[in-house]
Amino acid sequence: MRGVVVPLVTPFNEDYSIDFPALEEHINYLQKIGVHGIFINATTGEFTSLNNEERKLLAEKGRELVSSAFYLVGTASTNTFEVIELTKHAQEIGADYVVIAPPYYCPLNDDALFKHYSMVAEKTEIPIILYNIPSCANPMSVSLIKRLALEYSNIAGIKETIDSINHVRNVIFEVKRERKDFKVFTGLDQHFLNTLLLGGDGGIMACANFAPELHLELYKAFEEKNFEMAMEYAQKLAKVSKVYELASSFGSAIKIAMNIRGFSIKPVLRPPYIMDRGEVKERIKQLLTSLELVP
Repeated sequence: MRGVVVPLVTPFNEDYSIDFPALEEHINYLQKIGVHGIFINATTGEFTSLNNEERKLLAEKGRELVSSAFYLVGTASTNTFEVIELTKHAQEIGADYVVIAPPYYCPLNDDALFKHYSMVAEKTEIPIILYNIPSCANPMSVSLIKRLALEYSNIAGIKETIDSINHVRNVIFEVKRERKDFKVFTGLDQHFLNTLLLGGDGGIMACANFAPELHLELYKAFEEKNFEMAMEYAQKLAKVSKVYELASSFGSAIKIAMNIRGFSIKPVLRPPYIMDRGEVKERIKQLLTSLELVP
């Protein structure tokens, strides 16, 4: 798995029920445009606002719909045994990978995090993508990532949602060089080209929900060694990533941008998240207009 992976939004109706027709439409669109992977129950998908039955149902529905891309399922939780349960379920339905963020809320040291991930890795066989997102969960050190990668062959890679190219560099140089099949993805649109240039494998980036053509063009240009074109698209992604600064949450920013671009996914978030409106929507529209992304 390389290239552009999309961490899906979860579409909701006005009554907060899951909008499955909109989910199907969006997955079909992403496959048609040619993304390399589709990731359900992601941070962008508001997985913390879903119960386990809904997460399993979404995982099963996604498995039915995804046919031309790698299929990833998020199985993170604060409860190790719940992570094992969700990971086993993803394995049983035939997902290609699971993505597991560290437990959040309770601070844990490297030994506790190693124990958490090792219990999951030992009880399942599906390839695991670690998910380092220190703004939301316990941070993962390079030494911990290396320890897990060298100990467990089914720990297959990492998504790095960290605004530090030095950290990503160290993971690539210290882990990937020692275990060449270990995948390193950025979770930040503005670090997509940086990560590829350092020897990483791609990006799992939320803005690809509403502007996947930018990510795909950058990746194509990089693969073809057209670095002038790759730089042009990297600058566009650096600008588009400012959408996160304009809203109160990732989900609000992405769903507003999708609404402006004409996607049928409703601008609805589950509580405790709220949708930004008015001035926020207008600022996001101005940003997208400057990038020629408004129909």
